[in-house]
Amino acid sequence: MEKEKEKYLKKAAEEIKETEMTSDYSADIGQLAAGIAHEIRNPLTTVKGFIQLLKPYLIEIGKEQYAEIAIEEINRANDMIYEFLNASKPAQNKKTEIDINKLIQEMNILFENEANIRNIHLTVSLSSRNPLFYGDLKQIKQVLINIIKNALEACEEAHATEGKVCLIVKTINQKTQIIIEDNGPGMTEETINQLFVPFYTTKEKGTGIGLSISRKIIEEHDGKIKVHSKYSHGTIFEIELPAILS
Repeated sequence: MEKEKEKYLKKAAEEIKETEMTSDYSADIGQLAAGIAHEIRNPLTTVKGFIQLLKPYLIEIGKEQYAEIAIEEINRANDMIYEFLNASKPAQNKKTEIDINKLIQEMNILFENEANIRNIHLTVSLSSRNPLFYGDLKQIKQVLINIIKNALEACEEAHATEGKVCLIVKTINQKTQIIIEDNGPGMTEETINQLFVPFYTTKEKGTGIGLSISRKIIEEHDGKIKVHSKYSHGTIFEIELPAILS
């Protein structure tokens, strides 16, 4: 009995020591991540300052929207860093009324230069009914940026000449559809079935979390996200959201 007791106590002591070491390691990693997050903020602040200085010149040539969108994206990045640093605090409800047509126009402006560099034709088709949506703007932007970026990368991979990415807004009954369509390489049935599984990726440097997070965000907004794709025939992402029609 004494030997069994001694053996048990020794094992318990080893487990406590391992737990302390893991806890210390996690704390060190947390401090390192927080330090990196703070360091990222500094260049973002500098870039934002220069954009604000350039804004009057952009207004003169009628391109002030470029500055506004750039500043919004820097603010979004800063907000993400802030949320990361305050992850232990309860999340606040940041839902507001979103103009879907305006949001898609902003996405077009945000990606048009990248599309041109990649030799991809980026087009937009908006809804005539001007649908509005009640949601978290930053989160919905995160979803769209992730999917549009994937579409551009897929088109560049598949086409030596010109790829095509279409951003479409449709209104059906009380639902709004945001459609991102590309003429990239498409996907196999196996890839489609695994697409929203966390950490699944077909990219060499991909993390496999973008689409799983995107689906979670859309579902939390009472929406749906669907994928239609055929190998070598392109891909269509459909995001369906409850609409407020103006």
